[in-house]
Amino acid sequence: MVSLHKVLRYLFVSKVRIKCLKYFFLNQDVPIHLRGMARELNEEINAVRRELMRLDEIKLLKSTKRGNKKYFSLNFDFPYFEEFCSLFIKSDGLGEDIIKKHNKLGAIYFAALTSAFVSGVNINHKEIDLIIIGDIDLELLGEIVRKEEEKIGREINYTVLKLAEFNLRKKRKDPFITNLLLSTKVLLIGNREEYVS
Repeated sequence: MVSLHKVLRYLFVSKVRIKCLKYFFLNQDVPIHLRGMARELNEEINAVRRELMRLDEIKLLKSTKRGNKKYFSLNFDFPYFEEFCSLFIKSDGLGEDIIKKHNKLGAIYFAALTSAFVSGVNINHKEIDLIIIGDIDLELLGEIVRKEEEKIGREINYTVLKLAEFNLRKKRKDPFITNLLLSTKVLLIGNREEYVS
């Protein structure tokens, strides 16, 4: 299977553009100004300016003035927002690790990240960030999650259900399962129609 990083390099010629996009999709609620972005990406300011202007021009980013600085952030109304979001979430961090290590983790029928994880906003710190249905190595999953927690600086809440338990609770219209499935945002493994509908 071709790695997602390789796909991104072919789809997006500019490495600075890839870095910009990855930054915004992995830090969705963090507006940033040009100099801050250049420092964050460790790239020349003119290269970053050019990419920010292009992304602003196609309306993937929106910009606002604060004092004498122009801040850039994601435009959640961009027509292809969900597709781009999914692509970049799967190419880095927790999404990438789950996909890469799914065979070592065990039998995964379904794995998805929720809105709480994708947006980076887990309001009450009790929302589930990751759901996995299957029979998996919980120790390995714990290691993967801890690594991501250190990186993002917050606790990640996840739930793992065996297939039979999931099917039974879904059949009974368990509110926890219903709400969890409605909050799934980025599918990592499995078929959304089979489990969510």
